[in-house]
Amino acid sequence: MLSFFSYGQTFTVKGLITAENGETLPGASVILKGTSTGTTTDVDGKYSINLADGNGTLVFTYIGYVAQEVAVANKSQLDIKLVANDKTLNEVVVVGYGTQKKATLTGSVSEVKGADIVKSPQPNVSNSLAGRFSGFVANNRGGEPGYDGSSYTIRGFASTGNNDVLIVVDGIPGQVGGLDRLDPNDIESISILKDASAAVYGSRAANGVILVTTKRGTTGKPVISYSFNQGFSSPTRLPKLADAATYATILNEIDYYNNPSGGMNQYYSADEIEKFRNGSDPINYPNTDWQKVALKNFALQNQHNLSVNGGTENVKYYVSLGTIYQDGLYRSGATKYKQYNFRSNIDANITKDFKVSLGLSGRQENRNFPISSAENTFRSIYRAYPTLIAQFPNGYYSTGVENSNPAVLGTDIGGTSSNPTSIFNGILRASYNLPFIDGLSVDGFYSVDKSFNFTKTFSTPYTLYNYNKATDTYSQVVTGGSAGKASLAQKQINLTNITQNIKLTYLKHLGKHNINTFVAYEQNKRNELTFEASRINYPTVSTPELSQGGAAATDKNNSGSSYNFTRKSFIGRFAYDFDEKYLAEIQARVDGSSIFPKGNQYGFFPSISAGYRISQEDWFKNSVTFINDLKIRASYGSLGNDNVGQFQFYNNYSFNNQYVLGSSVITPGIDLTKLANPNITWETSKKMDIGLNAVFLKNFNIEVIYFSQKRSDILAARNASIPNTSGIVNPYGSGALVPDENLGKVNNRGFEATLGYNHAGTFRYNISGNITYAKSKIIFKDEAPGALDYQRETGGPLYTYLVYKTAGIYRTQADLDQYPHLQGAQVGDLILEDYNKDGKITADDKVRTDYGNVPLLTYGVVLNGGYKAFDLSVVFSGQAMASQYVLPESGQVGNFYSSWANNRWSPTNPEGSYPRADTRASSSINGGLNQNDFWLNNAAFVRLKNVELGYTLPKSALSKIKIQSLRIYASGFNLFTLTGVKDYDPEGSQGSGQFYPQQRILNLGLSIKF
Repeated sequence: MLSFFSYGQTFTVKGLITAENGETLPGASVILKGTSTGTTTDVDGKYSINLADGNGTLVFTYIGYVAQEVAVANKSQLDIKLVANDKTLNEVVVVGYGTQKKATLTGSVSEVKGADIVKSPQPNVSNSLAGRFSGFVANNRGGEPGYDGSSYTIRGFASTGNNDVLIVVDGIPGQVGGLDRLDPNDIESISILKDASAAVYGSRAANGVILVTTKRGTTGKPVISYSFNQGFSSPTRLPKLADAATYATILNEIDYYNNPSGGMNQYYSADEIEKFRNGSDPINYPNTDWQKVALKNFALQNQHNLSVNGGTENVKYYVSLGTIYQDGLYRSGATKYKQYNFRSNIDANITKDFKVSLGLSGRQENRNFPISSAENTFRSIYRAYPTLIAQFPNGYYSTGVENSNPAVLGTDIGGTSSNPTSIFNGILRASYNLPFIDGLSVDGFYSVDKSFNFTKTFSTPYTLYNYNKATDTYSQVVTGGSAGKASLAQKQINLTNITQNIKLTYLKHLGKHNINTFVAYEQNKRNELTFEASRINYPTVSTPELSQGGAAATDKNNSGSSYNFTRKSFIGRFAYDFDEKYLAEIQARVDGSSIFPKGNQYGFFPSISAGYRISQEDWFKNSVTFINDLKIRASYGSLGNDNVGQFQFYNNYSFNNQYVLGSSVITPGIDLTKLANPNITWETSKKMDIGLNAVFLKNFNIEVIYFSQKRSDILAARNASIPNTSGIVNPYGSGALVPDENLGKVNNRGFEATLGYNHAGTFRYNISGNITYAKSKIIFKDEAPGALDYQRETGGPLYTYLVYKTAGIYRTQADLDQYPHLQGAQVGDLILEDYNKDGKITADDKVRTDYGNVPLLTYGVVLNGGYKAFDLSVVFSGQAMASQYVLPESGQVGNFYSSWANNRWSPTNPEGSYPRADTRASSSINGGLNQNDFWLNNAAFVRLKNVELGYTLPKSALSKIKIQSLRIYASGFNLFTLTGVKDYDPEGSQGSGQFYPQQRILNLGLSIKF
């Protein structure tokens, strides 16, 4: 809401702003063009603005309507009628190396505006994108501060190799720093290239491309914007664990199964179990809830952003500063994430035809963690026996399980691991309109990215205690560090990425003929330097420096590596349309890469697309009046993927072996660890896309797309079909001796659909739903000869599970005698299906699942609305056709989920829905020994991903203090989830459920403009 004005104004303009139907428009913006002087309409759609004179031009804008400019011309009364804006037709979207009008797009491009992203104020931008558009498949796998981003693909997985999406920020492919940690307040828009329209990025485009455009300055007086939000995060879901009495009972049952003659109270007596239950002896018979001991109810996080933008017709600027803070969930925890970022985008017109711009940005990412990894800490929380005390009354910490006490693992008692990362991005651009040919221009950029990633891990010993109740004494157990002394490990990775581009563009409008074409040359050089060093046997924990470790030669270790990588590219695009009715586009890119050997270093990646806007035909306009716009389009192209390991066309050697010269001289030897493949080449994707876009009944829009791709020449090792008896093995590592070959083939196909509706007026809203189905099919993968058809990965989707099917539980001895079973099976075990009907349970009875933990079906619903000064934003996201295997690490080695503990089969609960407890789930006949679908959960869900309610204060309350606008809001992230998964978040991917949980975040915030 704008209200800034200068003193000395003498001319007043008043008026009424309405829609075409006569409905008044409260909250509409009125700005004097070229300034920040402005106001907004009241609840009745009326406005009043004071001007210095009556000669200016007023700009009238309202969400969902076309902006209108009207000259004041000394008129004191201006009533305005705004026309509804059809965004689908008029919006300009960012595409590779330029922009295009959405109406004339022939490729599949989705876009979200930065104004929508900031309505989901997340520290990690990738978490704000799920559910917003079709074709984007995202899963948030964990919530650890600093590593809480979503994993995402475009239209699912399509390769057995690397599936990473190419991130392009302000035109720089693969800009160092990526997408996740960008400040959302700096983002103007995010576009996703899903089909052959990405071919303009050639060898890096097979997995799709995400284009990020940051904000730039505007003309007018400086506008200062500040935003702040305070967040409170807590786990979306933590498993409930068995209490001490239940766990003690289970331990008795396990002993009974292993030794039936010993009876049911071999581990604990009935009196001892009652002590666990009634809490009468909390030291010797505690009932410890390790989640409450180790974790807080919530953690704090916050974001600040301060920006200034403005400028003249010749110089525009946007400058911002931002900070992010995230605390961890651990009590007295060492986990912290702090980020400081800046951005400066300056655009200058040197002359009418010569323009330059300078973009500088950087950020400092400071991560701090305990020595124990998040996975190890949560493993300990879920495993820790509830029958053990966490901390004795005298303050001593117990040894927990295997000298891992969750109460201290998240703290700095055992040292810390710090990981500061510095990132700098600089882009210098220039463009010149060549005077001798109208429409011809040349532009280019020079980009420098730097990254300094430093990790320092200082592990210190600390003391835990065991209690002897017979002697009432404590015994010490020193853990942590290395052999009872401190140890240090440091690692430094320095990365430099330089990209240069020069481009010749020709834009021409000849009557109804429109041409948009360019040719470009681009080159890129990437250099990475790695240095590592470690020291052990520190005499004191007071000197955590490399120079202060043990003096012996065996106390020290150093290593280092480096690589250089270069690309050269020739790029071209020719786009033509006639009267925005007949549309065509050709793209091509020739990429050269140092990853591949001479003769195979260059690849050619062309694409073609076409569209037909039937609705532009006169006969269609006259006969089909309810359809306002209708376009059919198609594209086909070849794209590449060069994201593979380097130096594969050389034999690889390592200094592994040693031999002795004479009596004592130890000499290193050189060993062959990987054979060369001098013929490796690109992984290639042939993509086809057929789409329909339509606007009907003015306010509805729809998009339907069918897509397919055939991925070939996927680099993979031919090791499954080569037996070890061949002698072709690598004796010095887990990697195969044989080189990778371009032998893999995967197909991927599916459909997308989006349906939206816009409603303007006092109560304004738009709602959009999207759905994506993307299924892969492995055409060829090197598998062991003789594999059974129903066990082969070939012919099925990527990343499925191989499991036994289960058909219930052996509840009686009669059941056990009736069904085929494994040797050693007991009553209470899972019934494994005899799939091949040979009368016995063998490995041949395992079958492939229909899908894995990457969803084949994803969908989302986005709602934006407002009433007067209130606004609301809601995003739902969901998935189906996804499975996640989770087998808790339970038994005598660890606690049980309550869902298992309370519903287990036992002699006293023969109708239990879970199998009997066993010594160790990971090596149980019901678990790890025989992976089966009982532990395979349907990971489908519907999630309220984000909701934000905001209120913009009226200008009358702000004008006196010279505030242009002030908005306050409350938002929630991951507020609730509808799913059949019981014990963990359905977006998890860890096979034991031991991961830092996803976060539910509540935010309170404000944004203010001066």
